[in-house]
Amino acid sequence: MSNPIATPDQFAGEQDVRSMWELPQTQAARAHVAQLWRVGYGTDVPPGLDPLFDEAMDGWVGNYLFKAAAMDSIRPRFVRNFMPAYDWNGQQVPDARMGGDNPDNCYRLAGIAHGGRYRVSGRVLDACPAHVSFTLVENWGTSITVQMVELPGIEVDGDGRFIITIDDQPANGRINHLTTNPRVKFLFVRDSMMDWSGETPLQLEIERIGPVAGASPSLEARLDEALRRVREDVPLYYWFFRFSAGKAVNSVPQPMRTASVGGLATQASSIGRLHLEEDQAAIIRFRPAGAAYNSLQLAMWWYHSIDAHRLQTGLSAEQALPNGDGTITTVVSAHDPGIANWVETGGFKDLLPMIRWQGLSTGAEKNGPAHWLDIVPLTKIDHHLSNDVTRISSEERARQLAVRRQGWARRITV
Repeated sequence: MSNPIATPDQFAGEQDVRSMWELPQTQAARAHVAQLWRVGYGTDVPPGLDPLFDEAMDGWVGNYLFKAAAMDSIRPRFVRNFMPAYDWNGQQVPDARMGGDNPDNCYRLAGIAHGGRYRVSGRVLDACPAHVSFTLVENWGTSITVQMVELPGIEVDGDGRFIITIDDQPANGRINHLTTNPRVKFLFVRDSMMDWSGETPLQLEIERIGPVAGASPSLEARLDEALRRVREDVPLYYWFFRFSAGKAVNSVPQPMRTASVGGLATQASSIGRLHLEEDQAAIIRFRPAGAAYNSLQLAMWWYHSIDAHRLQTGLSAEQALPNGDGTITTVVSAHDPGIANWVETGGFKDLLPMIRWQGLSTGAEKNGPAHWLDIVPLTKIDHHLSNDVTRISSEERARQLAVRRQGWARRITV
């Protein structure tokens, strides 16, 4: 099966991003954004992280350049975003990680305008992602939801095809419909994949229907908008960062619904903060709770994922081995404890963990999302684990990581 992301629209969007990066106004905005973030972080930055600040700022600005590439609501196109840097199609694609990005997701955006009529044509390929959300958002930070539909839940025909309609009118009996408001900016799609080796992002196309007045914005106009938004959203995402960093050290509060604070409206999440020395481990056990999608992921202090394409810095419920009671026990540590569900720190002591539950069933609250955290000496790890937690050898670990990297490679194969 060919990669559904490797489209002419995607390649054109990436070229727009490379062109925008080269312009002096982008470099000036990047310097200003770095200053704003420095002021926000103040003196609280843990030791040893300064050398990675510039890389994080590149990812922050890159993310908004990809949004600029996707913002055209006259001739809309889907553009993938939030990826680490990679090479494909004979070109390098810049880093775009920010905001506690989830490596299990394929994120795509397309520009939407109130008053326009749009048709999204989709198809399930291979194994369907565990959960897919189509969200109309009214800000570039993608935190303010207008309306959303989800898969499972979208009506799909026997061939795996479906249509989503988008306009300024209520559904009035139409299936798979989204209604805009005057502030809408993007259609934001998340394909959440628990099995990297099997699940494939949906094949998606978007078109604007009917007569269109006016021309598409120029690259310069789109860049100007992006550089305004990239500065404007620093306070918003500093607030999201404090959602983790503001917690007590080595605490991960019980899950809350994210609809009240921004982000995916139907998600429950546990967001916390860890500080682990070389000889410490965090045992995090969580209950999948019947969610369509469930995972534990680590972010580093500059609030982006930790090279999950090459390191096991997170695990989905599908990638992990469950306990006998259906819960999942993970061990977060700098050094391999010989546990199958090891989540490595990537060399960072200060970590921002997040457990996500999406597509939750309506079961009893006592069987809903929950987790348990213990901080223990790494040398005593076996004393704190139940007998049904799976141990593996170094050879098995190497095979596990090879499967992970091969699964990631499917995303960047043309």
